[in-house]
Amino acid sequence: MNPEPRVARASMQRWAAGWLVAMLAGCAVGPNHVAPEVPSAEQHRGDESGDREHSLSDLPWWELYLDPTLVSLIREATEKAYDLRIALARVDAARQSHQAAIWALAPTIGLNAGAGAAVGTPSIPSLYPPEPWSGRFGAAAVASWEADLYGRLRRIAEVAEYEFEASDEDRRGVYIGLVGDVAELYFTLSYLDEQREYAIEAIRTREETLKLFQERSSGGVGNDLEVARARASLEQAKAQMTLIDLQVATSENALSFLLARSPGPIERRTAIENIALPPSIPAGLPSSLLERRPDVRVAEKSLLAANAQIGAEKADFFPKFELTGFAGVVSPDLTEAQAAYGGAAAFSWTLPVLGGQRVRSEYKAAIAQWEGATAYYERVAINAFREVADALANVSTLRARHEALAAQMKALVDAEQLAVSRYRGGVADYLDVLTTQEALLFVQLDIANVRGRQHIAVARLYRTLGGGWLLPPEEDEDKKRKGKNDDEPTEAKNEPAPAASPPA
Repeated sequence: MNPEPRVARASMQRWAAGWLVAMLAGCAVGPNHVAPEVPSAEQHRGDESGDREHSLSDLPWWELYLDPTLVSLIREATEKAYDLRIALARVDAARQSHQAAIWALAPTIGLNAGAGAAVGTPSIPSLYPPEPWSGRFGAAAVASWEADLYGRLRRIAEVAEYEFEASDEDRRGVYIGLVGDVAELYFTLSYLDEQREYAIEAIRTREETLKLFQERSSGGVGNDLEVARARASLEQAKAQMTLIDLQVATSENALSFLLARSPGPIERRTAIENIALPPSIPAGLPSSLLERRPDVRVAEKSLLAANAQIGAEKADFFPKFELTGFAGVVSPDLTEAQAAYGGAAAFSWTLPVLGGQRVRSEYKAAIAQWEGATAYYERVAINAFREVADALANVSTLRARHEALAAQMKALVDAEQLAVSRYRGGVADYLDVLTTQEALLFVQLDIANVRGRQHIAVARLYRTLGGGWLLPPEEDEDKKRKGKNDDEPTEAKNEPAPAASPPA
């Protein structure tokens, strides 16, 4: 027997196998992602800590916020807040879209079944028996597969993957924002409580003064001018009290909303002056900021998706190949079944005219979207540096302002005592006392405001640095026990692991 035909067949089989492997492995057309360069300094503007190895954002939120009531409120918010639930739903939707794009790369298998029949025309004149039924019945398994030679489906899967990752980063940003919002509202309520105490004390002293002047006027010792001035001073303190009460109510309502509660009072146990500020507030390296900030990471994932979309649109310039096969049975009368099988290869290609113009326009649109995504990424990154610099300046300025106001308040307390003493000695008019008391009240309100704003400034710096996304360890364990994190994306390796668990 001549071996040459067998050699030829073997050679052809090897060629066909190699061609099939090349088809399956095919390259994905389109540009590879190159991260845009974002100018950054060696340190954040206004960072006076001198510590470049550590960052305030390294701390879990339960170690930064040591007030037990605040920790409890943050816990409740992260479990019930509407925005976080919405973000989690978006992550799940994006995850399923990604899975659908991955499965589009695999063959599609389905079952088809059908039947057809017709009644023949009876013969004339005989009407009985009628013509027999005629028809066909069949069932088959059908498989189809698009050979992704140029990576169109793979690029679409990449787009879905990056969109899924972007939605998860957005979820992290919602979590960080939620922690920061709860802390800011809690500190706002704390300093409003202190302002309210100052206002209550001012109302009490002014009521006593008004009563004294009314008695002096009735006894013929004083005059109506003193009574009118004392009453005006009292009403001024009461008016200030109404503004504080309004701010307390609106802040409590806002915090109740974050907690998914109906509007109502919020518990506070610790006075603002007894809540300690962090002894050191390092900002860390600017380069690490781009790795931590959720908004920067969302913009980066969106840029990656836009880059992959270019490849998906470019693949439309090339032909598409689809293989289809079926295997089943057919029967004319459901009594004798016959095997049926077959297959087909489909080829489609949009030519450069007419329909090709649409493909070209979609490709150019994808490039324009990528250019916009690049500019947006750079904008978000530069804005992150700006926000950190603003937060650092705010922390530094409020510290200096608090020191100045503390000295001013001490001086006004001394001035009030001196004015009262001079008035009782008949040396000065009571107008000096009223003027000093009014100035003291405003400084007291201002210093309480600055105390709260100092804590708010630290919370905002922590937020702008990308801190506050970590889940408490026991919550992570709960998710693992319930099996909720099987499909969750893993955290980046350069992010710190959770520290000690928060206080109960």
